[in-house]
Amino acid sequence: MCEECGMHGHEHQKPVMAVCGKGGVGKTVFSALFSRVLIEQGLMPLLLVDADPVGGLTSAIGEKAVNTLAGVRDRFIGEARKGNKANLAQAADQLDYFVLNALVERKGYALLAMGHNAEKGCFCPANKLLKNAIDSLISSFAGVLIDAEAGIEQINRDVTGRVTRVVVVVDASQRSMDTLSMIVRMLGASQIKVVANRVSADVAIDLPEGVELLGIIPENDELKQFDRAGRPLWDLPTDNEAMEAVRKIVQSHGLNKKE
Repeated sequence: MCEECGMHGHEHQKPVMAVCGKGGVGKTVFSALFSRVLIEQGLMPLLLVDADPVGGLTSAIGEKAVNTLAGVRDRFIGEARKGNKANLAQAADQLDYFVLNALVERKGYALLAMGHNAEKGCFCPANKLLKNAIDSLISSFAGVLIDAEAGIEQINRDVTGRVTRVVVVVDASQRSMDTLSMIVRMLGASQIKVVANRVSADVAIDLPEGVELLGIIPENDELKQFDRAGRPLWDLPTDNEAMEAVRKIVQSHGLNKKE
């Protein structure tokens, strides 16, 4: 047990990183490149969490999630509506099994996808399930990378309770900077790291006071071609300029190491 926080196994030292930002800034593209570099740099096994219901990260790395957390939740709702307490209790007992069944496991990493709700309304119950799933799975992984849904909703709902680093992706637009400012007000500047995507090195990035800029990823035609064609971004050449920029960010700031 750690004397500082009372946690067993020093779980608090594991990097749990959430990537967020305004929709359209390239958040999921960065998450795909970031995860590839982390695995390449030895942070394995890595748990990748595709927390955006759209499932962009899953597609970006060339995977397909047959089972999702939203599907797990919908199953519980179905059992509840049957009014059969025995069925509901049995389903609750199998929760861990269902979560593990939603994992796509590969050499060096595993993928857990949020997926779409069959039910309409607030996504909070599925978000709570996601938080609980991360809590239960983290001991099996060297680190966690969460591609959050666009904006600030999941941060606001405290989905990412274990997060040790929040990486906000911005571009040159004022709207992306406004989203960054909202996240800073919510979490505090010291918890926020920023990556500027599709930005020229000579463009000034005016960040809120106390917020650290990790680096800049330039416009890259090869990456855009892959993205437009729906090709997995993990298939980009190792020496791709955008990939090199992400590699430099990881190496310069030790993002592949424990806290």
